[in-house]
Amino acid sequence: MQTPGANLLALLDSGTPAIWVCVSDAKGSVPRERGAMMIVTAQQSLGTIGGGHLELKSIEVAHEMLVSNADTATRRHFPLGPALGQCCGGAVEVALLPLRECDRAVLIQLQMIEQHGGRFVVERALDTGAQLVLPLDFAPWHIWVFGAGHVGQAIVQVLATLPCQVQWVDGRDAVFPEHLPSNVRLVETDDPAEQARFIPTAADVLVLTHSHALDLDICLELIKRDDLAYIGLIGSETKAATFRKRFEQRGYSGADIARINCPIGQPQLSTELSTQLANKHPGVIAVGVAADLIERRQKRQRAGHDEWDERDKRDKRDERDERDERDERDERDE
Repeated sequence: MQTPGANLLALLDSGTPAIWVCVSDAKGSVPRERGAMMIVTAQQSLGTIGGGHLELKSIEVAHEMLVSNADTATRRHFPLGPALGQCCGGAVEVALLPLRECDRAVLIQLQMIEQHGGRFVVERALDTGAQLVLPLDFAPWHIWVFGAGHVGQAIVQVLATLPCQVQWVDGRDAVFPEHLPSNVRLVETDDPAEQARFIPTAADVLVLTHSHALDLDICLELIKRDDLAYIGLIGSETKAATFRKRFEQRGYSGADIARINCPIGQPQLSTELSTQLANKHPGVIAVGVAADLIERRQKRQRAGHDEWDERDKRDKRDERDERDERDERDERDE
C-alpha cells in the first residue's frame, strides 16, 4: 500500500494526469474523516474517501477536470442527505487538486512527512480566488513481525490491507512468499534478535517465530526497549508463564515483564467462536491480532489528541495572559 505522496510522485514521473482528492472538511455523520484522500486518473482511482455516492460524484468531478485539462484546484460541498441521498446525514467538503510538475518539491516533502511523521499543510489557490489551507497530520504506523510461518503469513496478509508499514523478519528466506504487498518489507537475517535495535520508536511488534528459544532471544532484546508501543508474543498461557519465569531469572521486574503481551489478539475469539470455525486457524488468529492492534492504536491516537488539545488550550491561555499584561503595562505607561 503506497502512500499518497509516493503515488503522486510516481504519476508525475510517468506523466500521467491526475487529480488529488482530499476531504477538506467534515461535519456530522460522514463516511470518512477530514484528511481522507484519494487519487483519480482517467483509468483508475487509488485510495478512498468513503465510497458511495459521495465518492462517485467526486470521481465524476475529477474526470471532468481531467478532460478539460484543468490546472486550478476547486472545492465542492456535499450535504450527504439532501444532495446525494446518503443516510449518513452529515456534510463533506472535498478539495480537488490537479497534479502539477511545479508541485514536485512539495510532494517530496509530503512523502518524507508520511514516512517519518509530522504536519504537512496543503496550500493551493482555488478557482474561486480563495486560498485552500489544509493541515494534514501524519503518524506512520510501523509494525514489525518476527516470524514467517503459517500464522505470520496470515497476519501479514491482513496487515497488507491496513494503512501501516510492515517489516517482516525471519532467518529462513525460503519461507517468504514470492510476491509481497507494497507496504511490506523483508528483513532476511541470520540473527533476528539483533534487529530489535533497529525498530523505530512507538512501533508495534509481534513475535511468532518457529522456535520458542528464538522467541525468547527476541523478547529479551525487545524488553530492553521502553519506547515501543506494543510487544506481542504468540503462545498459550502456559508459554506466557514459562517466559515470565525466565525473564525473572534474568533479573527483570514485573513492570518490564508485563510489557510482553501473551497470548496475542482478542481472547474472546478463542471462547466465542464455534469449534467448527477452528479458533486456532491462522486466519482467525490474524483477524484477532489485527483488530487488537487497531484498537490499541486508536486509543493511543485519542490520548494524543486529548494531550494536543490540552496543550493548545494552555498555549492560548498563556497568549491571552501575556496580551493582558502588555495591555496593562501600556495603560500604566500612558
